Order: sequence, then structure tokens, then C-alpha cells
Amino acid sequence: MSAIETTMGGQSLRRQIPAFAAVGAFGFVVDSGLTYALVRGFAFDPMVARVPAFAFATVLNFALNRWLTFAGSRAPLRGAFLRYCLVCGAGFAVNWTAYALSLWAAVEAGLPVRPEALPIFVAFGTGVAMFVTFFGFKRYAFRA
Repeated sequence: MSAIETTMGGQSLRRQIPAFAAVGAFGFVVDSGLTYALVRGFAFDPMVARVPAFAFATVLNFALNRWLTFAGSRAPLRGAFLRYCLVCGAGFAVNWTAYALSLWAAVEAGLPVRPEALPIFVAFGTGVAMFVTFFGFKRYAFRA
């Protein structure tokens, strides 16, 4: 076992990080796709559209992370899901704040914020939050 695996405990980060990235990429497609669809098709405000899109992506990502990224977790499903949602709540606060600030900065810079560009802003928020969520999931949500 390498020093980093010993330090982080249990399962190999070499396996978990790529799995987490793949699940996160899927979640990003769901989150940004739903955000776009809600804004474009149902005239939602871009800030409001993120909430249901993120919630839906969170449930899907829980199942995938449980199955792929943290497959060795012996944590009971209900407790893991509740802890996962708590970590996602913190992650969403970081994600949504970064998303909101990037939208604000674009508007302040005089850039038009069109529905087609929203996935870029979603990606920024997601990228900032992924560090918080990975370690929260690993150390808290899927702990046995």
C-alpha cells in the first residue's frame, strides 16, 4: 500500500478518483442539461433552475458513487444517503456560490448570459465544489 493510500485509508485513491470523476461528469451532464432545459423550455430563472437540477443529479450520483467509487463501503444505505445529502448540501452551497459569482461577473463584464452558455457556469461551480464533496463523501458519507 502506498503512502497516500495509507494516509487516506482503505480503498485506493488511484481507483476512486477516476471513478469519482466519471460519476461527476455524468452528474454534470444531468445538472447542466436540466438547468438548460428548465431555463430554455420553461422560462425558469437560471439561479432557480439549478436547485431541482442539482437535486436530481445528486440522487443519481449517490447511486453511482455508492456502486462505483465507494463500492467497498459497508455503511448502511439509508445512513450513507443521509450523510451524502449533508455533504451535498455543503457542496451545493460552494457550487451555487461559485455559479452565482461567475454569472454575476459575466454580467458585470457586459457578456450576455444566454441559456446555451449556462453549462459553462455550471461547470465552474461544479469544479470548485468537487474537492469539498470528494473528501466529504470519502471521510463521512460512505464511512462504515
